[in-house]
Amino acid sequence: MRRVCFQFLILLGAISFGVGQENAVSCNEAEMAFTKFNDPCVSRIASNNCVNLDITDSYDFEGKEFTFIWDMGDGTVLEGLNIDHCYRNPGAYQAKLNLKDPITKVIIREEAVIDIIIKGSFELTLDQLEDVRTEIEETTSYELDYPDSAYQVKEIYWDFGDGIFSCEPRPAHTYAQTGNYQRTLLIKLTSAIDSLVLCATDSIEVKLSDPTAGLLVSTMNGIASDSRFLEDKPKYRLLKSDSDQYTEATSLAELLDSQFLRVITFRGNLIFDSGQIDVSAEEDIKSIQNKISERTIQLAESVPSKMDPIFFELDQDELSRKNKKTLKDNAELLLNLPMLKIGIGVYTSSGGSYNKSLSLSMKRADLIKSFLMESGIEENRIVIFNPNSARTLINTCISGDCDYVDKALDRRADFKFLESIP
Repeated sequence: MRRVCFQFLILLGAISFGVGQENAVSCNEAEMAFTKFNDPCVSRIASNNCVNLDITDSYDFEGKEFTFIWDMGDGTVLEGLNIDHCYRNPGAYQAKLNLKDPITKVIIREEAVIDIIIKGSFELTLDQLEDVRTEIEETTSYELDYPDSAYQVKEIYWDFGDGIFSCEPRPAHTYAQTGNYQRTLLIKLTSAIDSLVLCATDSIEVKLSDPTAGLLVSTMNGIASDSRFLEDKPKYRLLKSDSDQYTEATSLAELLDSQFLRVITFRGNLIFDSGQIDVSAEEDIKSIQNKISERTIQLAESVPSKMDPIFFELDQDELSRKNKKTLKDNAELLLNLPMLKIGIGVYTSSGGSYNKSLSLSMKRADLIKSFLMESGIEENRIVIFNPNSARTLINTCISGDCDYVDKALDRRADFKFLESIP
């Protein structure tokens, strides 16, 4: 009787010997399963549709020589002891090994059968949350790319890092306390013969909520931006201090321990600044919040401070007397806001020689930076934006039909506030 001993070395994009599809589970059961999830957090599985089947160490007890023929399950037939094959599409395949006696021509079919699963590529991405505040509800979301014709989302588990979890696809969540939290999402995907878990995680910094219910932010949102570069979301900050150094308050208790408070809301080149709000040792939280609200209402009814743009003459990189006066005013505003950085954006044009326009833009930005430093602004507080990466600084108007405002962007330098609050 013929006896062949096979020694398999199998390198696969994925291999499985059959995983049955499970029944749907409740959220509590999903929580129990995922809280025991100790595998590395993998958010991406790259597509690897190639396999290698190596039986070079196999032998026949009777010493016969056979021809080894592989039916790869997708219509491909290969021959040899060590074969490589790449599948075109994700799916389940069976690689069947047939033996052919070269003398008798007899074919022994399915001497070995290997189940192969080609999964395709998977990627799980968390949508970023910006400016998360206590007591403000945030809707969480994600993006999931996978071969949807074969797989379905079976289970979802959100862990918000504060002891709260959810099995909803896009749950709303509110953080009760300030701090840094690790947010984790696990998703189980299943097909008829396979299952896998994707995991994505990020860090969420939760800051103190706005005691004025977003009045300044709402007001700032209603003011039009002067240019594309300045378009941004308003940022609200409640600062505390016992001296001249302001830091961001992270809890209501910190307000009681501070001598001075300050409220700022900024977007682009605009800023509402409350200035110093004195706090006495006898005041309680309610009294302090009332002070903040009163000052905020006054600010919302006023005009925000502004860093004005400057305009250069055509093809020039020199500061006019008018530009120097504007920059001096901007520097004085910045000197009173040591907790913020300044971003310089000088427009260039996509018409004519782009490289020439880019070089001129950067020369003008360096000139502005030098002037601000001479005016007392520290170099580490000044950020220059390069039009190559800041695409909003490229004026796309290249025809003669542009209105003056758009053409003037070629010669405009804008300034916007950037965060540097410790």
